[in-house]
Amino acid sequence: MSDYIEIKGLENFFKACDKLIDMDKHGQSILAGVGESMRNTIIDSFKNERSIFGQKWQGLKPATIKQKIKEGKNNGILKRDSELSKKTNWQSKVSKNSVEVFNNIQSKKGFKYGLTHQYGSKYIPARAFLPIDNNNVLHKSARETIYEDTKDFIKKISKN
Repeated sequence: MSDYIEIKGLENFFKACDKLIDMDKHGQSILAGVGESMRNTIIDSFKNERSIFGQKWQGLKPATIKQKIKEGKNNGILKRDSELSKKTNWQSKVSKNSVEVFNNIQSKKGFKYGLTHQYGSKYIPARAFLPIDNNNVLHKSARETIYEDTKDFIKKISKN
């Protein structure tokens, strides 16, 4: 009688885990997919002018609309110069145990566009575009997307 119990039927699981580790060494990881999913969620918020929670962004003040028309930039909310909303300005950076999705756009004077518009200020209403609530908790649909993407990723590599 042996001192351990051998569990059988997990060979494919362990092969998939080995592939995950190997892929991570070569820059392909689940976290990269998570970053891309979050980036797409943010871009959708700008496209739809609403938060992931379904809250439509507060409309522009008449003076702002007038100024945008004067500048020839009547292109929607949070899109005056398109620096914050532009797809190419949103990046994701994967490290060993995390992924960051960010946009470092700020004015010459250091005004942080993203933070101000996400949470609002004394003069600017909040127009949330990140898939988080006021307590920085990830929205349920974003968590579900990560879960499904992870399952699909594991299925894909386990077939190879």
